[in-house]
Amino acid sequence: MSPRVPSESALKPGTAVPPWVRLLPVVALALAVLFQVSSPDPALVGLPTAIVPLLAAFILGPGGTAVIAGIVMALVFTPVLQSDDLDTGDAFAIALVWATGVGVAWVRQRFRARLVTVESVAGAAQRAAVPELRDRVDDLACAGLYRSAQQGARVGGDLFDIRPSPFGTRMILGDVQGHGLPAVSTAAMLLSSFHEAILDEPDLERIAARLERRIVVDADQGYIPELFASVLLVEFPAEADEMRLLSCGHPPPLMLRVDRIEEVDLKPRPVLGLRLEASGGVPPVVTVPFQPDEVLLAYSDGVSEARDADGQYYPLAQHLNGMVAPPSPGQLIDFVWDDLSRFAARLDDDVSLLAVTRVERAEETQPYSL
Repeated sequence: MSPRVPSESALKPGTAVPPWVRLLPVVALALAVLFQVSSPDPALVGLPTAIVPLLAAFILGPGGTAVIAGIVMALVFTPVLQSDDLDTGDAFAIALVWATGVGVAWVRQRFRARLVTVESVAGAAQRAAVPELRDRVDDLACAGLYRSAQQGARVGGDLFDIRPSPFGTRMILGDVQGHGLPAVSTAAMLLSSFHEAILDEPDLERIAARLERRIVVDADQGYIPELFASVLLVEFPAEADEMRLLSCGHPPPLMLRVDRIEEVDLKPRPVLGLRLEASGGVPPVVTVPFQPDEVLLAYSDGVSEARDADGQYYPLAQHLNGMVAPPSPGQLIDFVWDDLSRFAARLDDDVSLLAVTRVERAEETQPYSL
């Protein structure tokens, strides 16, 4: 399934205006005619009726607005509505209003068409960084959520995916510095490099090195902005109830076990793009048990750094403590997003959530093979 994207409804070509809205200019025209017929003041004749095309311009297209304007012009000069006080200057003013209404309708239609195009491109850019996420990947059940911090936008700097590989199922969740299209280009590049690296590299350290090299080289050659990225890499071996994790400056994920919730103790490397060698001494990859019915919850710092009206950070682990048993990944994602939305005074950073649990491998599912 696609990651959940809580945002405004997407614009679509040919989106229908509700019939009752389309009737508003007609109703306004009828009321204006009725008012003018019953008005004892002949100076008012034609003026209320003339503004009806302007109303139509914000509801109908240029064709419909022109029809309404034509009806208005015909009614204004009928014997019933015509006044001795309506001279050539008044007629010119009414015609100018009619032409303005048609022009406004034409501009509005072209602007909406452009918005549809731009939103379609933004949706494609988002799918490059947050692609289709399956409900099942080998013996893992997955669910994800993405929300951009860019006001009115559907793209940002977060990325995540889960893919099978010859070395087990592998997961990435990353957060690129910044928002909008510059960050999304870097996120898409990192995700593409991840998809290639997991097919060749036998361990997570070498995958992280490939990602670091890619972001540095592309920045030096001017293909992407000089941005940094935090990344969490996870590997789920096919024949072991455990997982291996590596963090490059990314917040540690949570493990929802049957009897407790715990934060995975990671010793992160520096974020990607700093051009620093990984610190030696302590192995950066951490191996932890991962039994069936336990849930791994990874998140971006847009979750951990969200604040309420008093400036308090969102206590994710504390808010999950009331759960009797680990929920399904989809239920967990829905709960965290609803809870975060109620808690945060505003969300200033991109929000990504990714939940994974181990389930029995379907009999027809075969291990990965080239």
